[in-house]
Amino acid sequence: MRRRCVLLLIDGLGDLPVDSLGGLTPLEAAATPNLDRLASRGHYGLLDPVGVGEVPNTHSGSGMLFGVFPSDTDRLTRGPVEASGAGRSLQAGEIAVRANFATLEHHTEGWLVRDRRAGRISEGTEELAEALGEVELGDGVYASLQPTDQHRCVLVLGGPGLDPSISDTDPGDQGGSSLLRRCKPLRPEAERTAGKINRFVELALARLEDHPVNRKRRAAGLLPANGIITRGAGAAFQLDNVLRERGIRTAVIAGCNTVRGLARILGFTAVSDPRFTATVETDLEAKVAAALQALESHDLVFVHVKAPDLLAHDRKPRGKRDFLERLDLALSPLEAAGVIVGLTADHTTDSNSGTHTSDPVPTLLYVPPGSAGMGESVQFGERSCRRGNLPRQSSHEFVLRVAELMGF
Repeated sequence: MRRRCVLLLIDGLGDLPVDSLGGLTPLEAAATPNLDRLASRGHYGLLDPVGVGEVPNTHSGSGMLFGVFPSDTDRLTRGPVEASGAGRSLQAGEIAVRANFATLEHHTEGWLVRDRRAGRISEGTEELAEALGEVELGDGVYASLQPTDQHRCVLVLGGPGLDPSISDTDPGDQGGSSLLRRCKPLRPEAERTAGKINRFVELALARLEDHPVNRKRRAAGLLPANGIITRGAGAAFQLDNVLRERGIRTAVIAGCNTVRGLARILGFTAVSDPRFTATVETDLEAKVAAALQALESHDLVFVHVKAPDLLAHDRKPRGKRDFLERLDLALSPLEAAGVIVGLTADHTTDSNSGTHTSDPVPTLLYVPPGSAGMGESVQFGERSCRRGNLPRQSSHEFVLRVAELMGF
């Protein structure tokens, strides 16, 4: 018998104990009666998003849950995923790079990245991108910057002799300010590309420093978005995945550009709506309703929720706890829908450090009528999942198990 499934992908769900929450994680501290009941009546345990001891990011962790084969994860580069999410089809000879508007400060040793997300800028990014336009970088190479959501944007370079084997200028989340890195070639063929990225970063600093948007932000006491940092360069790619291989019609409900882009690359239906955002203000009830509606024409529907990751990156464990309580309330229609319900994450985000970690993520799987539980009340959280009835496994193994339960 074929069954349908809603699989909730809660970005950065997992966490570590927080002193301000009495030594609990945000999930453990949250009141989540719906998740507790689903776990009590179903399976729950821990899942390793990529590999034991490996630190995932959003696109690799989500890609594994979307059925990408483990042997293909190295081909899953962030830039083309972001371009796909923005509706930008890469042409032959073009490469895409994930970029952030960032706050940079002059330092004796270079440029200091004070804030990788420019205070999570949410307004004025279109104007900032227009100030850069389509830039000629010499040697027939051009660059164009397209904002996506908040501080995020995608940078596309085109022209002769480009190679995506380059390093990142983004220093990454290191718990404080770090110096902007020079882009370097990772092989001789990429020397031109690295030079053009560095040229674009310099142009962005010159054009954005005194931009009206940034003058207004400074006057309001906000961090300026006066620079661009880059990571995850890549060319267009195609990947097989186990869901398409098994003929599972899949849809993805998401406000996050990265996740929408990955869905499109993998041949899934990407469902978007102005109410679906990659912020704390996203309409959770509307996402759940859209998922149930999408099940009318799909077998499997992923619902991606970004906010827990954002709150943990910003070191707001109480905010993460409160959001998870909101999420739990929004999930109440799912149990009565008579479908398989799964919930997991792409990675753990530690609210203490604001960074991703290699810790496994709490996961549950409810199959109606819900007779698989251990006959005890469960408070769904990281520590309870250590002794759950779902064996610790990889994302790929979990997806295969879900497909099996669905009858595929």
